[in-house]
Amino acid sequence: MDFKKLPIWGQFVVVGIMAGILVAVAFTTYPNFNAMSKRNAGERSRLEGLQAEIRKGQAIEAKLPEFEREIENLQVKLNDLLAILPTTPETGELLKWVKNLTDQSNLELRRFNPQPLRAVEFYKEFPIQMEIEGDYHDLGVFFDRISKYSRIINVSNVVIAAKTQGRGSIASNFTATTFVYDDKAAQQAQQPEGGQQP
Repeated sequence: MDFKKLPIWGQFVVVGIMAGILVAVAFTTYPNFNAMSKRNAGERSRLEGLQAEIRKGQAIEAKLPEFEREIENLQVKLNDLLAILPTTPETGELLKWVKNLTDQSNLELRRFNPQPLRAVEFYKEFPIQMEIEGDYHDLGVFFDRISKYSRIINVSNVVIAAKTQGRGSIASNFTATTFVYDDKAAQQAQQPEGGQQP
């Protein structure tokens, strides 16, 4: 049968029958085609989301060495700051350091008397009353070395008296005040007014 020789209405009938057969075959072969299409669209959207996450991860991974260098730099800065303003009094370390310093300066440490900590804003003052004997010049060298110490130490209430007995020609009483970082007070100061610690 020649399709072109059929009348127009006959051609329409043949095309309609063929279309019906194709639709029937499609529904028979691929049931729930509409649901599958929606599921495919959902999976495609999920895949695009995962690809976007992978791209973000790759961008972060590329910056990882930079982040690690920044962390190392911050750690060095933190260590420097903790040397200047430690979080504990470190009385034993200070006594050892002062004793070593007096020996190097030809002085004798007669008294090392730590006083209670005094809270001031985000830090605490740690005063230590000291008495040293020796010569005037050596005492000046001692104070100069204290001023160059990595940790902040303020010397106040210096009293120097001449002496005739014992080691050296003078005795000096003074207060050496160092400082301790108060982490809790610093955190409270950073909180907004009326705020709670998370």
